[in-house]
Amino acid sequence: MYQWIVFIHIASVLGLLLVHPVTVSFHMKEERDDARIRELLEVTEAASALRWIFFGLVIASGLLLGFLGSWWGSAWLWAALVIFIAIGVVMNRYGGRTIDRIADTRDDADMERLLARFNPWILAITGTGGLLLVLYLIPRGAEPRADPSRWPKA
Repeated sequence: MYQWIVFIHIASVLGLLLVHPVTVSFHMKEERDDARIRELLEVTEAASALRWIFFGLVIASGLLLGFLGSWWGSAWLWAALVIFIAIGVVMNRYGGRTIDRIADTRDDADMERLLARFNPWILAITGTGGLLLVLYLIPRGAEPRADPSRWPKA
């Protein structure tokens, strides 16, 4: 069962990366056609529900793995959790809120001003760097330390 939860955890991270709007943000930053910008915003909004599902699966499966593997006493798990939450805060603050303001504006000059201040590199570096740091923290060959005979049968 532990291996299946690991699979779900990794698949959820990959799913989150696939539906994440950072790549769209780079296109939006360079685009000058208001209609095209609105189309890009619609793409990010369409993937929003799926993004939250994957985010929830990452958190839920990670917490479950922490219990099944008896990892809660390990500093790396807490550090990884803090980093993942910090990534989410930065993404929301510098990405989500800014993109929402861009989507809500109807004034072309306002949209241009918001796009000029928007920096998708903050999102890309935070997300990539944070995930690489989390990967580095995971102990090599991280196997559960709990007694497998106590695990629920799959």
